[in-house]
Amino acid sequence: MKHNDRHPYLSAGIVAFGVIAASMLLFFLLFHVREVTGFLERLGGILRPIFMGTVIAFLLLPIHRKILKFLISITPDKRMEDRGSHAFLNLVSAVFSLMIAFFLFYLLMAMVLPQVYDSVVGLVQSIPDYIESVQIWLQTFLEDNPDIQTAIMPVYNSAAASLEQWLNADILPNLESVATTFQWVRTTIWPNLTGMMVEVSGMVVGFLVLVKDLLIALIVSVYLLVRKDIFSAQSKKIVYSLFRTDIADFIVEEVRNAYRIMSGFINGKLLDSLIIGILCLICCNIFKFPYPALIAVIVGVTNIIPFFGPFIGAIPCGLLIFLVNPIQAIYFAVFILALQQFDGNILGPKILGDSTGLASFWVLFSILLFGGLFGFAGMVLGVPVFAMIYSVVSRLVVHGLRVRNLPVATQEYMGKTKPLSK
Repeated sequence: MKHNDRHPYLSAGIVAFGVIAASMLLFFLLFHVREVTGFLERLGGILRPIFMGTVIAFLLLPIHRKILKFLISITPDKRMEDRGSHAFLNLVSAVFSLMIAFFLFYLLMAMVLPQVYDSVVGLVQSIPDYIESVQIWLQTFLEDNPDIQTAIMPVYNSAAASLEQWLNADILPNLESVATTFQWVRTTIWPNLTGMMVEVSGMVVGFLVLVKDLLIALIVSVYLLVRKDIFSAQSKKIVYSLFRTDIADFIVEEVRNAYRIMSGFINGKLLDSLIIGILCLICCNIFKFPYPALIAVIVGVTNIIPFFGPFIGAIPCGLLIFLVNPIQAIYFAVFILALQQFDGNILGPKILGDSTGLASFWVLFSILLFGGLFGFAGMVLGVPVFAMIYSVVSRLVVHGLRVRNLPVATQEYMGKTKPLSK
């Protein structure tokens, strides 16, 4: 049998082996889901500093490129002919970009944290007054509505009686003498305190692990910024070695397009949310809303979420203002609506432009889908991720239509169309 005669059988054997291996892998995954999930969670915990460093490097990449471009422009051409000079400038750019990010973060925290702390302390100190105001309001409301009072008072009396019985049966007898108090503390209070101490120690250990991961992530981010061109070239080598040249060109182009969508959306949304938070802080001070810094932080952070963000942040802020002054809560709702319109129609398009290329329906769809699957992170990253998927599918559809010599414009397929087969 000649070599060419064996080629079809070899291909069929490889395909059959791949199908059998994929079936066995699927069987293993279906019947060992818990073990696989545990392994992936453990692997994610081990590689968490790498993921964090990748995110930091991704956010710092625009700053790094601008600094590197500036340093290259002021460096003599003769010195740039040496590869060592370019590598040194690349490292300096990475360090400077990280220092700028630290400075901006420190400046933001120095301006925001003291005011947020004062707002939170004032809120906690005002809780008794809020409770008293609610009680007075309930008493007045029930006096004006005797039918509701008749229905609610038995529940209130039952809860009060249960509380009084708990105090008389469990608390006060244990405080009659030092011996009974000591016994009560040793048998009841101390085990709870021990569990609390275990939880506190666990939180401290978790915090130290987070600090360690952050330090490693910073080192990883500098390394990624310095070696990004080499990693990019190595990735292209792998792609071109595995796929046909036209398919590899398509993959490389889509990766570039994905980076453009992701970086444009995330960096633009962070800048947009920062501006909205500053505007909210200024306007809250002008309109004399309570807790202006706390409200501005909540509105600015939740504004990162597209579409639903301003309303998600407005609900708790509106409740805080309502406890202080119900009339101001109405003014705040009007202000948030105006701020959202300004952001959605003027500021957002100016900063983000058409970075995603998605229609409003697909924005809403991606937020609901990825938010339901991955929570807050899914709501933030769902739009750019879905935009990348939408771009790939669109390009594949256009390519398939052109191969078949069919029109690619959507208008050609609207309404009742004629058969397109020749």
